[in-house]
Amino acid sequence: MPKDKKSIKRDILDKFRAINGEADDVLPPDWLVREYLNNLDRYEKKDFEKALKELMSKGFIEYRKGPVPEVRLTEKGALLIH
Repeated sequence: MPKDKKSIKRDILDKFRAINGEADDVLPPDWLVREYLNNLDRYEKKDFEKALKELMSKGFIEYRKGPVPEVRLTEKGALLIH
């Protein structure tokens, strides 16, 4: 089933919940790249970028794009997921 922006945001926050994420925790890069991003098609990857921008604009995460992207949970995001 194709992933839309809403389900991608849910997946990201659910992964932080699954690892009992606290402020400043980073999503495991192997999960993010190998298990998540590699399974998205090009349209879903665009929605992934949009989803992260929305989560950042609300102050829930910080995101650094690069060879190994980094998604970091903020204090506000930690309060949201717990």
